[in-house]
Amino acid sequence: MKSNHQNDAENQDKQEEVLDQEQSLDTTESINELELCQEQVNYWKDQAARSFADFDNYKKRMDREQIQWMQNAQTMVLKDLLSVVDNFERALSQKTDSTADIYAGIEMIYKSVLKLLQKYSVKEFADYNEFDPEKHEALMHADSADHKTGQIVEVLEKGYMIKEKVVRPAKVTVAK
Repeated sequence: MKSNHQNDAENQDKQEEVLDQEQSLDTTESINELELCQEQVNYWKDQAARSFADFDNYKKRMDREQIQWMQNAQTMVLKDLLSVVDNFERALSQKTDSTADIYAGIEMIYKSVLKLLQKYSVKEFADYNEFDPEKHEALMHADSADHKTGQIVEVLEKGYMIKEKVVRPAKVTVAK
């Protein structure tokens, strides 16, 4: 038979073994919890980075859209101003001796309107030789001995651009 001392030693060994197993389980659980927490931290870091990137892209897109909106509004106003220029040119073409004073006043206003257009980079087309559907709108076709087919015979209304963008195509008569 075993002595009490041996029984006590065996019981103590068993208790230590159970404690070691519990500590091992606690350590494993702690490691699993730590890994889970690290995964969650990484997930939220990724979510935050994506949110910051999305917001940054949103700001850039809004800036581009605002610039585009301003350019479109400016183009619309300047396009409407071009009909005023056309009317001034018609009035200036009717100069007679009896209308010289009126003509001088109209010419001053016309020049100030042209300066305003120049300030906003509005330019008249330089080329009215060959028909270009990007820059010209053919209103009529005409027979012409002096022009080849596809050449512009007459400019009925001038065309204008802002930088490289057509604001208003020229209205022209094209040789057939």
